[in-house]
Amino acid sequence: MAAQYDFQRRPNPKGDGEPQPLYPRIVNKGTIDTEHLVRDISRMSSFSPGDINGLLAAIEERVSYYLSEGHHVQLGDMGYFSAGLQGRPVMDPKEIHAQTIFFSKVHFRVSPDFRKRCAGFVERAKYGFRKSAELSGAERYRRLLVFLETHPFITRKDYSSVTGLLKNKALNDLNLLVEKGYLSTIGQGSHKVYVRAEKQDVIAINE
Repeated sequence: MAAQYDFQRRPNPKGDGEPQPLYPRIVNKGTIDTEHLVRDISRMSSFSPGDINGLLAAIEERVSYYLSEGHHVQLGDMGYFSAGLQGRPVMDPKEIHAQTIFFSKVHFRVSPDFRKRCAGFVERAKYGFRKSAELSGAERYRRLLVFLETHPFITRKDYSSVTGLLKNKALNDLNLLVEKGYLSTIGQGSHKVYVRAEKQDVIAINE
């Protein structure tokens, strides 16, 4: 099966409204999680899922240990892990102390051979990248109120459904309404729901 691509414009660094060139990007088909990967490997080998999970846990532990000791770590033919540091820039090393330097990012450099193995065929995506619907803040809030007239609460998925917003923008909207006192939350994490608060005289959500 071929990878699918579509075109996107990069953000304009000058912010002057001038259209930017289009660049091809792979359309993400979803994330293959560890459980899926373990099942695949188990079916294709004599290793049990428990064996594979145990090996993955051991690799994670050893890789993190050696990175913390300042080593680069090679993982098979895939590439190399390395750790990066962060600290304020100085002109003289005496101006900074070890206590103010800390580990920041972990980098992964793919090997040329593995990069070649990942190369496949590509085809133009039929639908391209998903985008949030372009409704005004007032219209989104109107739809929210209509929904809450017949439901005791609304979830993020419900809000995405009634407004056409993708996950992150929907969460931003809901959290903004909570911050302004128009909604309250019940529960945490994936079980969080939103309910009407006492203050409801908002006209629109800020764009």
